[in-house]
Amino acid sequence: MKLNRATLPNNKPQTYTEEVDFSKYPFDENHVRRIDSCSVKVVATDFGDVLQVQLSGEAHVIASCSYTLEDVPLDVKFKDSFYFTDSKDNEAEDCYFEPGVEIDLDPHILALILAEVPHTLTKSGASLPKSGNGYRVLSEDDYLKEKNHKGNSAFDILDTIEFDEND
Repeated sequence: MKLNRATLPNNKPQTYTEEVDFSKYPFDENHVRRIDSCSVKVVATDFGDVLQVQLSGEAHVIASCSYTLEDVPLDVKFKDSFYFTDSKDNEAEDCYFEPGVEIDLDPHILALILAEVPHTLTKSGASLPKSGNGYRVLSEDDYLKEKNHKGNSAFDILDTIEFDEND
């Protein structure tokens, strides 16, 4: 979704709605596999030197189950405000410098969607696989507990060395 600052009237909010297509974007197979649909509402207000963009919307996301790596459908809602300026002097931590007349909102929309999808998502009814011969399967909590109580096995051999204290 792109906004053209030249078409916006000063100090008058303009509302736009659009379906954004993310089918051509590459995604991480271990977090979000794809975004099937995304509808966005934008309220843009040009204050002359700063453009305020209020984004809100919904997306249907296919994510990956942390246990089975199977597809998990998920509906997410997002909402945030962004500020853009075409003057390097007005750039700030919360105001993005965009020198052109046209502003691409897709990366900002995508970031909002990805922030709403949990990284440890579990499909309904899924459970951890069982341990087997030569390997163990631990939950993240069990792994962190074990890691904190266990030393580094690479250095365990140093405990068996006897030093001659007469030297």
